[in-house]
Amino acid sequence: MLESLNFHFSLYDWLLVFMVTALGTLSAYLKDPQLKAVTATIPIPCGFAYIAVGLPMGTENAVSGFMCMLYVHIVRILHYKVKVPIVPSIIAGLAFFVALGTFLHSRIPQGEAYFIGACVFDFVIGVIFFQKQKYKSGVRYKTPLPIYIKAPAIAGVVSGLMLIKRLMGGFCTSFPMMNSIVSYESRFSLGDQCRQLPLFLIAGPFMFATMRYVEIGFGLNHWIVLFIGYIVFALIYWPLNKELKHRNEINYNSNMPAEAKA
Repeated sequence: MLESLNFHFSLYDWLLVFMVTALGTLSAYLKDPQLKAVTATIPIPCGFAYIAVGLPMGTENAVSGFMCMLYVHIVRILHYKVKVPIVPSIIAGLAFFVALGTFLHSRIPQGEAYFIGACVFDFVIGVIFFQKQKYKSGVRYKTPLPIYIKAPAIAGVVSGLMLIKRLMGGFCTSFPMMNSIVSYESRFSLGDQCRQLPLFLIAGPFMFATMRYVEIGFGLNHWIVLFIGYIVFALIYWPLNKELKHRNEINYNSNMPAEAKA
């Protein structure tokens, strides 16, 4: 009964809890808002969720990447525009992701054309957002709480989020566990988190496709497949992140008053 209610955690589930807790705690003590956002977009939790779920990369994985970007914009709009407190905003964003993911779980077609189409869609949306987004300086902030309080609190939140993991199927790999932690820690600079997600949409499809066809074509161990996917992701994500940082600095400096530049 416990297992049917998703209360049973496998070794890989606990490993995922540990990794997300570690990254979430790291984000809490980083002052740079962009670095906080980076911790939410590097696919370590995504990869360990892939191992834990044990399903090949498919259309759901590609679609969930876009859903993750919708999540961060929902949180940003609710918190900044509608003035909803950050915690209810995060809960609303998660509820949207879970509701949509649960609805689509048994309805997303799994053919190759659909998978490739979803990857292309992610890539195009990522490029458009990356090219069109504007920079506004985020607030440098780190938690004042000691790590022996912050880390267990984050672990508790992550463990709670894991309870709904199996409801999501392939959507679990991009379920915003890490993004929900970073949304709270970046509540003064949610724009930086939103600007970082297009990088995942650009690099993620190449990782998904590589992992899918390496696994199907060669039948390699999931850990080897994941390692290959990480390499592909890093080769694309790293230069994009440097470019984003460069654009942020240029736009920030161009908006500074003349006396501040002197």
